[in-house]
Amino acid sequence: MVLTPHAIAGAAITSLFRLNPVTAFFAGFLSHFFLDLIPHWDYKLKSAYKDEAQPLNNDFGVGPGLYFDLAKTGFDAFLGLALSVLFFSFGAGISFWAIIFGAIGGILPDPLQVVYMKWRKEPLISLQKTHLLFHTSHRIYNPVLGVTLYCFIILFFLLLGSLSLFSW
Repeated sequence: MVLTPHAIAGAAITSLFRLNPVTAFFAGFLSHFFLDLIPHWDYKLKSAYKDEAQPLNNDFGVGPGLYFDLAKTGFDAFLGLALSVLFFSFGAGISFWAIIFGAIGGILPDPLQVVYMKWRKEPLISLQKTHLLFHTSHRIYNPVLGVTLYCFIILFFLLLGSLSLFSW
């Protein structure tokens, strides 16, 4: 799953339950794995090498493709953080930093996969195995269908997070 829905989910959970920054980070981090259970579309990364038979061997190469991938994923992460702040940091009693930490927690498992690919040590090995365990094997290959699904997921979490404005 791309990073924007992960960030918004982490921020929405933070907003709904009015979590402090530390709890928000961990709630966002856990939400990542549950969102990865949903069949989804992923954009292609030019520098990625996938081993379908043994996903623990996935890797990436350093070169021009990597810079393009960093720009693409960086924009995706920034968009998720920006939308999280825009939609959730103005609620009564909700800490700006809690929203940021919830969104970052929602994103973090994916960048940690990249760290794992270049430094295959504990606790990253266990984290990668957990990530693969929760990650659906069902893929959406149609980008239009995938982006549409992401719009619905984002809308769901925007509505969920906005409930905090009307409760408590």
